[in-house]
Amino acid sequence: MADPTHDESDPDAAGSDAELERAALAGAPARADGPVPGVPTKRGPARFLVFLRASWAELQRVQWPDRAQVGQATAVVLGFVIIAGAFLGFADVVAQQLVDIIL
Repeated sequence: MADPTHDESDPDAAGSDAELERAALAGAPARADGPVPGVPTKRGPARFLVFLRASWAELQRVQWPDRAQVGQATAVVLGFVIIAGAFLGFADVVAQQLVDIIL
């Protein structure tokens, strides 16, 4: 029976479960008695270098947006800012008139 949450025909799908498992195991420590994740094992500059290497490896896995996606997201943000600014400006004018009526 097929998994309803996993669409094999989707070209944007990350891959099969076996591929994902292999990728996860490739990043796992080689030995079972290796260092525990989240527990620092080195001090000073060596620890900083380990951090930089791990950060670089993580950045290489990021799916960066292309130019069209950035443009679309920017347009959505600017549109929302314009709409929110107009709404808040209108609300300010209405509130100011109410205060003037009350005073």
